Amino acid sequence: MKILVVICLCLSSVWSSRAELQPSDTKESLRGLGGVFVISQFIDVQPEGLTTNRIEDLIKTTLNDAGIPVDAKPIKAHGEANLSITISTIKDSQLGLYLFTVEIAVTQDVKLSRQPNVPLISAETWKGSLQGITTPDRTDVIEQGLKQCLNQFVTSYRAVNPREARPTL
Repeated sequence: MKILVVICLCLSSVWSSRAELQPSDTKESLRGLGGVFVISQFIDVQPEGLTTNRIEDLIKTTLNDAGIPVDAKPIKAHGEANLSITISTIKDSQLGLYLFTVEIAVTQDVKLSRQPNVPLISAETWKGSLQGITTPDRTDVIEQGLKQCLNQFVTSYRAVNPREARPTL
């Protein structure tokens, strides 16, 4: 009975998982950002069926579809901005479940207003994350979590960098 309760709680958390809310001013750090260099990694266990290449393709396709430039390497003119995606998974062998966290963060060069003469430093300026639980045969839930976090980033980016209207013919 105890295991059944744990499984029910775990499954309910997958359906109720949401990306954490960001303070409204963090999206301002994305204003004027001309592009991002994408870095992705798995930590701990890499679930079967998910590869770094597959995840990077999903990320780059989502960003390209949203009109957000993806840089082949960090570019100084873009503040050497990195979009770092980390998927951390732990497999619970007793319950046969994956516990996972998807985290997306933007790091870029910044200047401290209280010390204007100090050189630029790299700092995390935007972050979104999601936690969930899934079974080994439903690793698509991890991809769905990644898509939710990516959509949160795209929404924040587009809020301060709207697409230019195309003239109608």
